Amino acid sequence: MATVAAAAAAAAAAAAAAAARDPAVDRSLRSVFVGNIPYEATEEQLKDIFSEVGLVVSFRLVYDRETGKPKGYGFCEYQDQETALSAMRNLNGREFSGRALRVDNAASEKIKKNLKVWAQGSYH
Repeated sequence: MATVAAAAAAAAAAAAAAAARDPAVDRSLRSVFVGNIPYEATEEQLKDIFSEVGLVVSFRLVYDRETGKPKGYGFCEYQDQETALSAMRNLNGREFSGRALRVDNAASEKIKKNLKVWAQGSYH
């Protein structure tokens, strides 16, 4: 158990160091991806749901550029990483208008890869 806790602490420290170096990393760590959103949902309705775990800085639905219709996913930004993690734990699978919302990390694959490298201590 001590090794798991130490690894988690090292990963958190690496994430904090990465966030201090790059504002985009910081923002992605404070944000969650929200999928399987009903097309008739509004940003305000979703912001209300996601406010249950903490203060929502912003909620942005993604729209198709050509049709202007919602694509069924969006991003929620919180003030800190802990609140974003709480949203992933507590709101993933939450039913909304007959659909189970999918709540996951919003970090891009590039940022996730860099965090792994920083956590291993081999980033220069």
